[in-house]
This record gives sequence, structure tokens and C-alpha cells, in this order.
Amino acid sequence: MKAGRYRAYSSTANLGPGFDMLGIALQAFYDEAEVRVNMNGGGVVRVRYVGPHSNQVSSFAENCVAKRAALALLRRYGGDIDVDIVIWKGVPPGKGLGSSGASAALVVHALDDMLDLGLRDEEKVLLAGEGEVASAGTPHYDNVAASLLGGLAIVSKSKAGIKVWSTKVNATFVVAVPDVRTHHSKTKLMRSLIPGEVPLNIYVENSSYLATLLAGLLTGDLKLAGYGMSNDVIVTKARAPYVPCYAEAMKAAIEAGAYGFTLSGAGPSTIALVDECSAEAVAKALEKAYSSCGVGAQVVVTQVAGRPERLD
Repeated sequence: MKAGRYRAYSSTANLGPGFDMLGIALQAFYDEAEVRVNMNGGGVVRVRYVGPHSNQVSSFAENCVAKRAALALLRRYGGDIDVDIVIWKGVPPGKGLGSSGASAALVVHALDDMLDLGLRDEEKVLLAGEGEVASAGTPHYDNVAASLLGGLAIVSKSKAGIKVWSTKVNATFVVAVPDVRTHHSKTKLMRSLIPGEVPLNIYVENSSYLATLLAGLLTGDLKLAGYGMSNDVIVTKARAPYVPCYAEAMKAAIEAGAYGFTLSGAGPSTIALVDECSAEAVAKALEKAYSSCGVGAQVVVTQVAGRPERLD
């Protein structure tokens, strides 16, 4: 019998124009897991949730994200091994903060470590993406890549497979998590709003914002990054009208000194890129904006997180 305790962090995906290809790991929230492995078992995976958000995922316990990810890994690499997992659920589900991605990343990282598999980053991201199917219907690799690799994660998908790459970035964000009800199929709904085709000139414009965002993040020019982050004219433009208080929150954040503002993933959470000096002012402005809309919101100042950690 082997045992270990691990932590994986929340994430924000897309960052405006980087739909389905960019994610950043955030220290704001995290999941932790106690994992026990019986090397002489029968390939059984048992998962139990505890913690502040456990009641929001318990109804999916028999087909949950963590269980799917663990089973996918065992089918390919583990054999007849029993796994017992207790997840302390600290990343709020359905808020656009990579909750399912954090759980899937956590389990894949833990089993890779405990079984001494030495999996490549692409292999781990693919396995964690299998877990995401339980919540989103299809694998989304941007969130799991960020939670698995830390920092800024970039995912390239093609018929040949996926490529992943990550790097550290020095940035401060303010995340606002509105207290609005979301359904477990929220991600599917928000994806349905995105146009299937766009004119070439719109594609070129959006690509310029993506290039600006990446250039700013990679060089430390946060004003440049914020400009690109705020000007997604495809996905965010389609989704924002359906997100409570989005326009009011964006106006308040920019006026308070934020460099950039956008949806976190599919929302309803929002995220502002700030410098450390303006972080508290932006946080207070967002609290006030959501309150003026009649929406309660948890507002958190956060830094960029690294890879999952072993805690014991």
C-alpha cells in the first residue's frame, strides 16, 4: 500500500483571444487529494469528495472527473491496481476557474508520481483531458494543462495529437467569482454561443490581439498584455452579454487601474490583469460593481501558480 497527499491549483483559460489554447494556473483556489494505492488490487477506483464545494460534485461521483482520469491512466499504464482518492474540493465548480481540470490534473499527477511512471507532459495532459469529459462532454486541455504544468500553458491541437508548452510569468490578477447559479452543463451552453465561422478580417484582428497578449506576458509588459486580453472580438464578444454584470465589472476594473479584463474561461467569473499597486483598488471596484448589479461576488487577488505539489 502506498499513500500520498497532493495539491493542484485553479486556472483561468482563454485570457480573451486565446480560446482553447491558453491557460494560466492561479493560486486563488486549489484542490487537495489523499491518494492510496494498492498494488495487488483489481483495477477499482473509488473517489470521495470533502471540503467546501464537495456538495456540488457529489451527484457525479460514479462518473466524476477524478475517477475518469484515474481509470484512463490505469487502463494504459497501471494494470490491476486499486486506488482510493479523497479530494478536498477547494476550487468552486461551474465558475470558469478550471474546477474539473484541477481535479483531473491532481489525480493524474499523483498517480504518475506514486507509480513512478515518468509520463511526458503531453501524456499527462491527454489523460487529465479524459477526466474533463465527465463535466464538459469533451476534453478541454487548456485548463488541465495549466493546472498540470503551472504558469502560462499553451496547447496546440491537431489531427496528429497535442503539443503543450509552459513558462513562468510574473503577473498579478484579480478574480471575481459571482454568486450566481450555474448548471453542470454551463460550459456546453457557453460553447454553443460561439460562431462556427468568422470573416477573415475578424480572424486577423483577433489574431493580432492574441499576439499582443502573448508578447506582453512573455516580456513582462503587462499593459501590452492587458490590451490584447481585453479585446477578444470573437468568443468573449459572443459570451459577455450572457454573463451577469460583465460590462459594469469591466468598466469598474479598467477605471480603477486594471491593465486588462475578460471572462475567466466560460464564466461567470471574471479576471483582471493588474500591477501589485492597483490590485486592492481594482478588487474594491469589482466588489462595488457587482453589488450595484445586485450580485454578490467573492473577489480574490492572486498570483500565478506552479505545478501540483506533494504535501507529505
